[in-house]
Amino acid sequence: MKAFIHDFIAKKGIWVGSSLLISRLSAFLLTIFVARILTKEDFGAVTFGLNFLTIFLAFSGFGASQGVLRFGSVIKDQEHKRNLFRYAFSYGLIYNCVLTLIMLLAAIFLYWNEIPKIEIIALFSIRFLGMYLVEQKKAEYRAQHDNQSFARLDIFLSVSALVLGIAMTYFLGMKGFMASLCIAPFFLFFYNFKLNFSLKKFHFEDFTTKEFWRFSWTTALTTQIGELVFILDIFFIGLLMNDHDVANYKVSSMIPMNILVLGFIFMQTEYPKLCQHHRDKKYQYHFIFNYWKLFAVLSIFILGIGFFFENEILAIFGSQYKDIGIYRILLLGAVASLLFRVLFVYMLASIGKPIWNLVISIFMLVLTSLSLYFIIPQYGLLGVSYVTLGCLSLSGILPMFAYFYESKKL
Repeated sequence: MKAFIHDFIAKKGIWVGSSLLISRLSAFLLTIFVARILTKEDFGAVTFGLNFLTIFLAFSGFGASQGVLRFGSVIKDQEHKRNLFRYAFSYGLIYNCVLTLIMLLAAIFLYWNEIPKIEIIALFSIRFLGMYLVEQKKAEYRAQHDNQSFARLDIFLSVSALVLGIAMTYFLGMKGFMASLCIAPFFLFFYNFKLNFSLKKFHFEDFTTKEFWRFSWTTALTTQIGELVFILDIFFIGLLMNDHDVANYKVSSMIPMNILVLGFIFMQTEYPKLCQHHRDKKYQYHFIFNYWKLFAVLSIFILGIGFFFENEILAIFGSQYKDIGIYRILLLGAVASLLFRVLFVYMLASIGKPIWNLVISIFMLVLTSLSLYFIIPQYGLLGVSYVTLGCLSLSGILPMFAYFYESKKL
């Protein structure tokens, strides 16, 4: 396991972890500042626009960045790798424009009698373009196994967005905040970015362009559905219960759900290397074994600290939050997800089988929705927490079986 951890550090995993933590902290601090400066109405309006944009963000460029990360990691020849970057960026940019048009038409159809909402969404189409450029550049760095450059870019953009957002919101209010959200992604051009637009058709030896786009949109769709599964509990509590219950559950889930960041840091660092060894069953199995050894120890530590200091942890959010039972159940669910779901969703993608993740995510979306709808009226928040525990566990176990089934064919 020492060699496993050393390899993680050698791949600049500390940089990736730092960038992820700084990114989340920056977004958190900006949210606190803006919520204090803007009125509830203005803050709610901007939040609505961002949430609407989030629905489409996973599909930006029809998932071109996902394909770049997966197939770019496999290509060894640097010139061929650059050809893939040019191809994916160019066609992804065209598809992103098409998706922007779809987003605007959807906004007009859904909110045709609410012009302010349409105007906000139309303005955020600028941010949509900027985020596409950012994700493409990040994917290129990671496909080159350059985690340090990836992390530096992420940190630079996160801090820039925080400073710009605070300054523009303070002086210009709601309009300043929206403008900062649109401008911030384009700070990419101050870092290191050149537009290599070319519609030339390239031939790739290890895969076809059809395979590239099939993987890209499948992974993007899976990501989006996976995000929906994780917010269903709050949605149904808000639908079938009251705001007080939403607040209680949200607080109880914040610490457990943020534990998953540890797994994401590790898997994001190792994912390009796993893609490079996508046909080496011995390498992949060895990685799984070492991941389990490391995170089994971390899980025991997390549960020990989490249970022993449960009262102190919940007290961080205020004395009114004392529902330890829900917190305990969700902590167990988070650990189960850390050991299985985080690992095997990435493992399936690394061997080019994201379709399993898509099918499982759709199944979990339906199962979770039905379970919450029928259980909440009778069992309340405790029932929600058990449903979440079951779904987090099952959404990890099913990908595990799918992975070992597919890996036999390697």
